[in-house]
Amino acid sequence: MDAADLPSKGRTLLGALKPNTKTPLLWRQAIVAVAACVLAGWLTWLAGYRPPEAARYVAGHFDLGARLGFEYQLFVLAKVLPAVFVALFVVIAAVFVPRRKAVPVTLMAAVVTLATLFVAWVAVKSPWAVGAVMAVVIGVGPLARRHGGAAAGLAPLVAVAFFFFAVVGLAKDLDPEGVLVQAGIGAGAAVVVLLVVLVVRLATGFALIQQPPARPRSTAKPPPFFSGGIAMREALLLGVLLGTSSGLWAATKNHNIFWVMVTLWAITQATPDATFDRGIKRAVGVMVGCLLIGALATVTTPDVVVTVGFVMLFIGIVWWMREYAIYIAAISMMTVALHGEIHDYSFGHWALVRVADTLVGLVIGFGAYWLVVSLPELRKARREGTTRT
Repeated sequence: MDAADLPSKGRTLLGALKPNTKTPLLWRQAIVAVAACVLAGWLTWLAGYRPPEAARYVAGHFDLGARLGFEYQLFVLAKVLPAVFVALFVVIAAVFVPRRKAVPVTLMAAVVTLATLFVAWVAVKSPWAVGAVMAVVIGVGPLARRHGGAAAGLAPLVAVAFFFFAVVGLAKDLDPEGVLVQAGIGAGAAVVVLLVVLVVRLATGFALIQQPPARPRSTAKPPPFFSGGIAMREALLLGVLLGTSSGLWAATKNHNIFWVMVTLWAITQATPDATFDRGIKRAVGVMVGCLLIGALATVTTPDVVVTVGFVMLFIGIVWWMREYAIYIAAISMMTVALHGEIHDYSFGHWALVRVADTLVGLVIGFGAYWLVVSLPELRKARREGTTRT
């Protein structure tokens, strides 16, 4: 089935903001994921990985660690974050598949994430390479989603992993040994946490992870991977937009480019109606989140603002599948809190920047999607209507 044939809710503001109450809150999965991330970060720290001198200077200059009670804030832990994200990706892959597929999917996710980390380590040395590889990995997503099977699950994992490792630059300061060590620590931490969850379930009957039921295997032949249609146009659109913006961000480190890029990626969905819904949710969520954190910064201390930002990260993860607007509002609060803390408590400034960049990304994304995806579909429908009459 092509993406154009998928059902949609229609393009209304209330429809876009209506929560998916049939989807459970992900608090159980969030606990498991956070546990794996904490374990991976701690083990990587024990293995001797430390932030670069520039990050230590920033931490010391703004006295971040002393006021928050630990040595370096999360954004400073550049040396341990690759392992943390490996653990996160492996756990996510394991908990969102039926239980009988958990073991092979866990192993596959570990191998794929290791390979992606290595590719990112090679590509991160050149903005051109970052942009080119990002264009490929992000463009494969819509095609894999239409094709189905293992490719549909692995494609977004590879895209998100490459985004953090190369576009964000977490693999920049690693060496070949570091790639293997951090990937191994991250995957190992994820497996340890998953095994603990399994032992608890077998011993007590308490299932912390609520995995989806197995679906009957489809006998329909999947469409050719590189066939045309709406999925191919969406793939080309995402590849060009995200590849170009990723390369520009890697070359300039301009935060405006980064937040516009993330918006372009986030709002592009399988159908025009779903794209509209996601765009509205993102706009409302970003504005609400930035307004709340900006207002909080005017009546309380920076320590409280940053602490609330980290708490909202967990809340956002819990609401990720049920209501994207709440998720992105929480993520926006954390993002503004961290940027404001780094830049002399300029919470209001970064709140305005994030809102403005999101709106710019929405204008570019909606316009490009309409020209490349929606307009050809409208013309096709008119031609077919004319032929039938």
